[in-house]
Amino acid sequence: MTQAIRVVHLAAHLGGGVGKAHAAIRAVDTHAADHVYILLEPARDRRYAEAIAATGATIIEKPAEDHLLALLEEADVVQVEFWNHPRLYEALSRLPLPAGRYLFWSHISGLAPPLIAEGLTEAAEIFAYTSACSLARSATGDLRVIGSGFGLNDPPKRRPLGAEPRGGYLGTVDFVKMSPDFFSIIDAVEGPHFEIAVYGAFDPEGGPARAHASMRHPERVRMMGQTDDPAHALAGLDFFFYPLARNHFGTAENALVEAMSAGLAPLVLNNPAERAIVTDGATGLVAEGAEDCVRALTRLLTEPSLREKLGDAAAVEASRLFRPEVSRADFSAAYADLMLRAKKLPDFAAALGRNPLDWFLGSFPQGAVAAEGKPSKGSLAHFLACFPDDEDLNRSARAADEANGCEE
Repeated sequence: MTQAIRVVHLAAHLGGGVGKAHAAIRAVDTHAADHVYILLEPARDRRYAEAIAATGATIIEKPAEDHLLALLEEADVVQVEFWNHPRLYEALSRLPLPAGRYLFWSHISGLAPPLIAEGLTEAAEIFAYTSACSLARSATGDLRVIGSGFGLNDPPKRRPLGAEPRGGYLGTVDFVKMSPDFFSIIDAVEGPHFEIAVYGAFDPEGGPARAHASMRHPERVRMMGQTDDPAHALAGLDFFFYPLARNHFGTAENALVEAMSAGLAPLVLNNPAERAIVTDGATGLVAEGAEDCVRALTRLLTEPSLREKLGDAAAVEASRLFRPEVSRADFSAAYADLMLRAKKLPDFAAALGRNPLDWFLGSFPQGAVAAEGKPSKGSLAHFLACFPDDEDLNRSARAADEANGCEE
């Protein structure tokens, strides 16, 4: 009988894509009870934490420091759920961490801000990315790729061909994620009648809403708002329209993978994360830029046989590669490799720095002004909320305010 490996996960929280990925992996893991999740702040969205607990894994929220350190010391493997969260930096840099086998699973690509601090991949025993696109980074260490985006458990059947094609987008409705050309691409198509349904919460006064209102053909887009049932939303579509901003912050792109699992041909731009998921002409269309995207969209609208061919191949690819069982097996192999190694005393502060401004600048080397427009998580405002009395952070915030004032 194989000896159980006790894995302790260190995470800021289990919301969003991180929690969703772990809930899916633990649900297909016969050793789920050997996993303990330490959350550095209380769970805000409790759905995934509760789903993980239901598999037999243990969730411990905001433990006292001595309890946290004892749990890490008892672990066979410590898995750090890494992204640029202030509390996670604080734990890694300031706690007297015990010797251990530390595996990092990075939920940011590191290709564009927020960056991954230089040297962190080597400080970890194993550093796993969630997308193969991150292998383009200049980094050393035991680097691996373990996916965190999975297809739907019970994907809907693609709807029968209709007279008017209907595409869709599902995700963050903000130009920090969507391409700024999203609406102009739709507007530029000549000829066929069609509709694009945009699912996701949005600001009625924000950029996407304004861009929609200024279209020549606003009737081509329906702003659907937030959905808690992606399968239902995808069931009403013929293809998936997913052009994202060049330096967006995503890696695994759950919505894209879910759409592929439902047999929807995706149309994406040639950004690194999307190129790691979609093969142009085989499992979808990958456009070089806005003009090329207009041409590709026109093809999907006017060639139903192409939509079906690409969608069928996308579904096969998703069922083969984008499954929680694949990631569970990859983690099992990593854990087995780590068990052959002795525990080591870590020094993550050498890579991350020892104070909040160091941690922030490790993600955004150009400072607060360059971080504007990025997700609020890991922003200067987020760091200030966690460390309101830090003089260096406050000085950087004042400098950013002055710079913004000069630009106006």
